[in-house]
This record gives sequence, structure tokens and C-alpha cells, in this order.
Amino acid sequence: MDDVELKHRGGPPDNNNVGNGEINNEVSPGNGTFSNNHASDVIEGRPLLTSGQGAESNGDHCAVRCPEVPEEKSRVLGRLKEELSETVVWKIRVWMAILIALFFIVSIILLFLFLCSGHQEDVDDQYDASSFKVPLFFRGSFTLASQSFVQDSMPQPSSDDDLLKNLQQKLTGIYKSSHALERYFSFATVHPPRNSSVQYELRFNMPLEHEQLTRYTLNREMVYHVLFQHLLDEDTEDPLYIEPFSLNMRAGNGTDL
Repeated sequence: MDDVELKHRGGPPDNNNVGNGEINNEVSPGNGTFSNNHASDVIEGRPLLTSGQGAESNGDHCAVRCPEVPEEKSRVLGRLKEELSETVVWKIRVWMAILIALFFIVSIILLFLFLCSGHQEDVDDQYDASSFKVPLFFRGSFTLASQSFVQDSMPQPSSDDDLLKNLQQKLTGIYKSSHALERYFSFATVHPPRNSSVQYELRFNMPLEHEQLTRYTLNREMVYHVLFQHLLDEDTEDPLYIEPFSLNMRAGNGTDL
């Protein structure tokens, strides 16, 4: 390569002095080559270099530092593993203590659910039905949707007798399924109709101390409501369907049929 003559000029360069054959060159500080004084103008017009080109021009060094995610993650996992392996007391480590605490919490929740699920024996269900010796009667009448009874003084045919028994079983089943009245209920009786209405009788047995019972539970309103609500929920296509609003009821003493 030809030697390049470097000249030091005290004054500013004369851009118009190009006819003397001298070329004003500047030494590139990077690799020993020279560039024209118009190089900066050319470079300014070029687009910015990409990160790959920058790295290639700088000796394959990455211009942007890449995060070392896997190494950082492995350090965090290693630190967590060391912390979980630390001894809390005796030979119990941290991870063992966490499992014991979780097991204890789950056991408490399951025990609480078991106690609240009704397995506890209800004190109110502990009673002796043989001690209920005071009778209480309720009587009344209702009308069937299908008038299948013979309305005269002649003896009832067997089909009507079966219908009376079915009605009796129906009333018995209604009160036997009542949680509030089932323990006091004794029997139900259905009598032949009077003026197209079927007569019925309900008997309940009460304990000797029954003042509060007849005031709040075994009263006419409660006994009537249990039967009336059941009749409202009945299927109207049932041959034993009872007209709900034909139901009437009164309290009795066992002799006023």
C-alpha cells in the first residue's frame, strides 16, 4: 500500500483548492484505512444498523446484553430448595411443616362439615311416645273432586268402603310425614259422607305437660295448615283429589261426632 502523506495545516482547509492534485484525506482511527471527508454525509443518509450488523462490525460482540433467564431461574429454584430443606425443629424440615399444617387445616374443615351435616343427634328427637297419653281430636269435612259416593241411606257398596280406607290411609300418610306432628299423631278415621261431604277425624296423643304444646304446635291452625298445604300440592288428576278450599276443621273431645 502506498504511503499516505499527512500534512498539518494551520488554517482551515480550502475546499476550492482541488486543482493542485492534492487530495485531502483523513485517517480512519479504527483500522488504519482512510475515508473521504464526505463519509460522514454518506453515513448520515444510511438507515440505522441492526443489532446483528452492529455486533458484526464490532468484532461479533453483542451490542445489547441478553438476559440469562435459565440461569436466573435455576438460581431461584436452588435457593427455594435450600430454604425448604432447612430444619425447623428436630428432624422436621420446612416442607414437612407445610404439609403438616395443610393436613391439619383440611382435617378441621372436614370435621366441621361432618358436625354440621346433621349427624349430630337432635335432642328434640329424643322422646318417649308411650308417655303421650292425653288425647286431642280434630274433626271436619272435605269434598272430593270426583263424586263417587252413593248419597242415600242404603248400605255403601264395597267400592265405596275401599275408597274410605284409601282416604284414611291418605290422611295418615300426610301427618306421618310431618316432622312437627308425626310424633303426636295417632290415627285418622274417615266416615261416610253427610250432604256430599266426607267426614274425617284425627287423633293426637300429648304428654301430661302439654300447655305449651297446644299453644304453639298442636293447635287448630297448625294441624289445618299441614293438611291444607298438602292438598294444594296434589295432582288434580288423582281420583282421591280433595278440593283444598272445601276443607274445614275444628277441635273436639272425642264424643262430639
